[in-house]
Amino acid sequence: MKILLTAIGKRVQLIKYIKKHGEIIGADAGELAPAISFVDKFYKIPKCTDINYIDSLLDICKKEKIDLLIPLYEREFNTLCNNREKFKELGTTLLLSHKNLISICNDKWNTYKFFIENNINTPISYTKENIENILKDNPEELNFPFILKPLDGMGSAGVFKANNKTQLEFFKDYIKEPIIQEFVEGTEYTIDVLCDLKGEIISIVPRERIEVRSGEVSKSKTVNHKEIIKATLNLVNKLKQHIEEYKVYCKVASKNFNTPPLEKDEASVIGPLTIQCIVTKEKEIKFIEINPRFGGGVPLSFEAGVDYGKYFRYMVEEREIKPIIGNFKEITMLRYDEAIFM
Repeated sequence: MKILLTAIGKRVQLIKYIKKHGEIIGADAGELAPAISFVDKFYKIPKCTDINYIDSLLDICKKEKIDLLIPLYEREFNTLCNNREKFKELGTTLLLSHKNLISICNDKWNTYKFFIENNINTPISYTKENIENILKDNPEELNFPFILKPLDGMGSAGVFKANNKTQLEFFKDYIKEPIIQEFVEGTEYTIDVLCDLKGEIISIVPRERIEVRSGEVSKSKTVNHKEIIKATLNLVNKLKQHIEEYKVYCKVASKNFNTPPLEKDEASVIGPLTIQCIVTKEKEIKFIEINPRFGGGVPLSFEAGVDYGKYFRYMVEEREIKPIIGNFKEITMLRYDEAIFM
C-alpha cells in the first residue's frame, strides 16, 4: 500500500504510525518540513493556490502508483474535491469527505447553521452584522464574555476573547469576517472520528484537552465518555443525512436546470473527522467545530488502540471493516519538542 500525504509539516507522529502498514510518500510546499525526515520519499510541490498544484499531485500519484491520497491542510480541500475523479482514474482514492461537508466545516457560520438546523447543542453565535445591531439597539442584551474568530480560521490563529463592550467593538472590526460566540465554561474535548469509504463510522475517540499550546494540544487523555460518543454518533449521522439530501437536490437540479452533476459514487463522510465540544458543569455537551481532517493530537487515538494504518489498508484492499466505537484504552499523552539536525 502506498499513501501520499500532503502538507506534511510537523506531522511526524502521524507518519510513524501509518508507516507501519505501508509506504509513505510525503509532499509539501516547503523543503524544511521536519516530517520530510520520516517519509519514505518526499516531493516538493507548489502551494495549493498555484495553478500547477493538482497536476503536480497527479504526476506523483501516477509515478508512484499511489493507492490513497490523504490531504492534511484545509486550504487544499476544495480544489482536491473538485478533481476527485482525476485521481480515481489513476487508481488513487482521495480520503476526503464530500465537498458539501467541506463547505459546512470550512465556514464556521455554515457549521453553526448546520448545528441549529439539526438540533445539535452549540454555543449561541452571531455574525458581525447581528452584533452591530444589538450594540446599537439593545446593548444590555449582550451577555459577556464572547469568543471571536475568523469564519475560515484554523486552530487558535486570530481567536480573541472579549470581556466587555469596548473589547467587542474593537475585535469585531479587527477580525476580517468574524463569528462571535458566547463563551462557554467547561471541559474541552476533541473527538477523533474515522469513517470508511462507504461513510460508515469505524471509531469515535473523545480526548480531553488538558493543555493547549498555539492551538495544538500538548497534554491530553482519552476518555470513554458514553454521552459524548452518543452525541457524536448522532452528529455524524446528521451530517450524512444532510449530504445525502443535498445530493438528491443536485441530481434534480442537474436534470431540470442543466447544472453540473456530482462526481460518480461520491460518498458523504470519508476518512477522518475532528470534532470539538465543551462539556459544561451542568453536563451539557455543546459542539463547537467540525474539521474534515486529522487533528494534531490524533496520535493519542492511535496509541489508545485505533490502528488507522490498518484500516487504511483494509480500505485499499476492499476488506470488511468492523466498527470499534468505544473500544479504546484510556491513556494520557504528554508532548514535548524534538529537533532534527541537517
